[in-house]
Amino acid sequence: MGTVITHMSSTYNRDNRYGDTVIDLAAKALTPILQNGAPKSFSHVVVATTCPDTLAPTLGQVVNHHFYPRFANCHVLDLVQGCAGGVSAMILASQLSELNHSNVIVVLADAARQAVSEKNPLRHFFGNGSYACVIEYRIQHQGLIHAKTRQYKNLSNLVTVKLGHRAHHEIMAEKDKILDAPLDHLGLSMNRAMALRLLHHAEEFYKQFITECGSQPDVMVFHQVNPDILSMLEKKFSSTSMEFINLSERIGNCGAASFGIALDHVKGTLPGKKVFLCSFGTGGVISAGLWQF
Repeated sequence: MGTVITHMSSTYNRDNRYGDTVIDLAAKALTPILQNGAPKSFSHVVVATTCPDTLAPTLGQVVNHHFYPRFANCHVLDLVQGCAGGVSAMILASQLSELNHSNVIVVLADAARQAVSEKNPLRHFFGNGSYACVIEYRIQHQGLIHAKTRQYKNLSNLVTVKLGHRAHHEIMAEKDKILDAPLDHLGLSMNRAMALRLLHHAEEFYKQFITECGSQPDVMVFHQVNPDILSMLEKKFSSTSMEFINLSERIGNCGAASFGIALDHVKGTLPGKKVFLCSFGTGGVISAGLWQF
């Protein structure tokens, strides 16, 4: 028994404008799936983002409303876990599909580029994008083989977006500065030293993962964080027997959706292969899963 990842779709851009909303990006990835042969019924909709357009209603609730009544009777689950949340959503959806013998839809979306000030040199690495797929229950040996996650100590502030319930305290304390340049103070920021410290754990994490599941991947798709980091990871993990997907220069860091966008670009080569999906970042977290396609 198992599950099959089907009906993948994605979109991304590297626009300098600040007009995209997360729901617009999500709808662009999800619409082609619903219009081109997706199952009629779903038990769950699992949605992940780093930062939704609004805290309430959630991105999942807005997706539900946008496509009403398609998901009106589905359990909608929202994950706001940063970049690693995209892989967490895929793992959760696969487990729900197998547990309930049902179809589950996954939507990952982030307007990461517009969460960073144009004055910030890090903006060059970011993109806006979304990924969606269907996970269907099938009576065959496919689907999630193994999953693992680890949060590392003293790295919880690796990525911050200060737009929660405490935002008004930030605004009142630094009113003039924030009104003059809101993204510099409330938008996405990344601590590069913490990012490098997290990446130093990647090799140990992978070795533990492979030991636990006893199976080697054929394809590796990491979070497309930026070209320098992807090149470093490629040197660590690529081999003649394994394909390493690096589209970071083209796609940009689209937060929770970036590994999914890369996965969508190579989906035609995946049948019959074991695919390792891994993302990391916000919260000092590394999350990964191995799927049999």
